[in-house]
Amino acid sequence: MPPADSGKPFCKVDTPAAWKQAQTAGMLQTEQGESLDPMAVAPDGSSVIAASKAAGRTTLMWVRDNGRKHTTIYTDDNDGKGGLALADFDGRWVVFTVNASNDVGSTWELFAWDSQTGGSPKSIAKTPVGADGNPVPGPFMYPWVNNGKATWVQGVSDGTKNQKLTDVQRQVHLYDLASATDKVVHTGHMAPSFFAGDTLVWPEAFTIDTPTKLTAATAQGEPATLPAPLAAADGSPASASDGTTWAWAGGGHKNLYAWRVGWPRPVIVAEGGAIDWVHVVGDVITWTDTTATWAADLRGRAYTQMTPQYGGTNTHGTAAVVSYPGPDKRSVSYVFTSAGLAPLSCPQ
Repeated sequence: MPPADSGKPFCKVDTPAAWKQAQTAGMLQTEQGESLDPMAVAPDGSSVIAASKAAGRTTLMWVRDNGRKHTTIYTDDNDGKGGLALADFDGRWVVFTVNASNDVGSTWELFAWDSQTGGSPKSIAKTPVGADGNPVPGPFMYPWVNNGKATWVQGVSDGTKNQKLTDVQRQVHLYDLASATDKVVHTGHMAPSFFAGDTLVWPEAFTIDTPTKLTAATAQGEPATLPAPLAAADGSPASASDGTTWAWAGGGHKNLYAWRVGWPRPVIVAEGGAIDWVHVVGDVITWTDTTATWAADLRGRAYTQMTPQYGGTNTHGTAAVVSYPGPDKRSVSYVFTSAGLAPLSCPQ
């Protein structure tokens, strides 16, 4: 059953002891002198993908046993110029991007790595090149992976020279990692795509200077229809879903909304802040604003602070990895799963 919709945001509560215990139990250990920056988490929370920084070198690692067991995926040799950017992990496949530089609009290369077979990562895509031999501008490369399918959005050349970013059409790609086959699902003006369960979703602007709307395709790349509450929602790039629960930023990224299959209408989770980096983890929604990272519990219409300050989350399935800067500027990180967490609730 949906929570009673008062039309008001959720209440803010202190983090309960049970949640603090889960955070402590999921804390990632680091080696002496190492900074471990999580980039993705397995759907069951059993492992994370992280950038390990030590002795001036950055290495992409598959990290298990709360940080005690590392497997090297990729070693960054860019000497601080560009290098590892973003990654995602579905429990088997890792997809990650490597940028050529730290400049806005840097060229990129997208890699995939199979944790079952190991070996070296395989390149699956690169920045497209236009008619003038220059890279085609496009959105920031943000890859996702789910059940062996990867997705990303990239610019596409129109055959002319010196294309401007505002004029470039974009393509949603759907890549089958097992068969190494790529499919262009849609071309238009969209923000990065993501998976909502087995549904492929992206925010799209259909005409210039109009709000974006969420658009969807099936796991096979065929057009799909979204539920009415989602079709009417702002298609903010700060949107997330596990296929059952949806969350998105609206009102100029100042409000956070949520909707779940079976609910008659969306509910307001939080308002008045700079909502960004939204994720869905079962009954829990996480987001980051200008002060800290937060988590809201849909069961009790309450939310709590998850980091002392700033930070962020990466999620998949029912798991989240939360990280924030520690006193020595190195990341402090922990993993939690929403399954089994006691509900947050408002004071009576």
